[in-house]
Amino acid sequence: MEQSFLIASLLSKKIKGEISFDEEKKLQQWIEKSESNAVFYEKMLDDHTLLNKLEDYQLFDRVKTWSSLEKKLFKTKVIRLEARRLLRYAAILIPFIMLAGLSYYWEDFSSSSLANVDEIIKPYEHKATLILASGEILDLQNKTITNFQEGRALLLNHNNSLKYTSEEIIKEIDPLIYNTLVTPKGGNYKLTLSDGTEIWLNANSSIKYPVVFTDSTREVFLEGEAFFNVQHNGKPFLVNTQETNIRVLGTSFNVWAYSDESHTATTLVEGSIKLSTAKMEKVLVPNEQARILLTETDIRVKEVNTDLYTSWMEGKIEFEAENLEAVMRRLARLYNFKYSFENEAAKDFHFTARIDNSQPISSILKMLELTTNVEFRLKENTIIIL
Repeated sequence: MEQSFLIASLLSKKIKGEISFDEEKKLQQWIEKSESNAVFYEKMLDDHTLLNKLEDYQLFDRVKTWSSLEKKLFKTKVIRLEARRLLRYAAILIPFIMLAGLSYYWEDFSSSSLANVDEIIKPYEHKATLILASGEILDLQNKTITNFQEGRALLLNHNNSLKYTSEEIIKEIDPLIYNTLVTPKGGNYKLTLSDGTEIWLNANSSIKYPVVFTDSTREVFLEGEAFFNVQHNGKPFLVNTQETNIRVLGTSFNVWAYSDESHTATTLVEGSIKLSTAKMEKVLVPNEQARILLTETDIRVKEVNTDLYTSWMEGKIEFEAENLEAVMRRLARLYNFKYSFENEAAKDFHFTARIDNSQPISSILKMLELTTNVEFRLKENTIIIL
């Protein structure tokens, strides 16, 4: 076991770029000792393997993790740790334990019923459809759809981004021409409106907007999640969701308003926001988040780390003490799959993690399996949680 911990420590230092010359020599000796060691080493350094992509991992219930891992990795001569001492050291020990035991899990995974899951469920990618005022639907992944005219706006679709430009500002009495950008599950897209406002639309979302704004106000309608970087031009910018109206002038903020969630959330990064519901109003300052339960109309404001709610634009998935039911719901949006809980108790397991969303779904599921008493199986294109 001591040898396993030594090699796990050396592998961890190698991955993080912290290995010394003498340690590198010891690791190289272990690699050359057998073909299986060499294969395992290559897997650890491959950009598409488990630990190289899971940048920062921490299990919320550490005691439960230790219990699960010690049964699987150390079937004999188990030394039990007092829970109070364990909580102090588990954050240090667990990454090395996982490294030491991963070879066991690679072999176990290759023969499991999840072995073909990556062929069916693909990572998050840039894709969207555009619904024109006429009702025509355009697939923006189609490389032939580049420059075209819609009303008084010129549209440029290039490099996973749709941009509107116009030299005109129409009068308030003129009729507005609306387009709708829609992202499917597993997709995202960037949108630049005619006023220069930038919007990043997350998976399974839609936003309706005029191709050119009037001379008095700017108003859009959102379902799902989007990050806004609103261009300041002296005119109010309004974002309407199912539960809220958000009024800004020039600011950066994230709106999370999925109809299948229990609440909506607006997170302010810069500037200020005025939120309104049927019953009340609130003004947010930077690093504040407003939540509204869909069963209520009260606005609850708290200070947050905004990176947790905006890093999805940088290709990250972040969970902070979220239960497995919420984790699976988010993963299903990003990877476009169906799932079903056969183990109802598993819904309440909690996780904290930061993950690269280009990671194969198999790696994420296996990491979840490593940390608690839960199993995933693929059955007729549905992930079953056992």
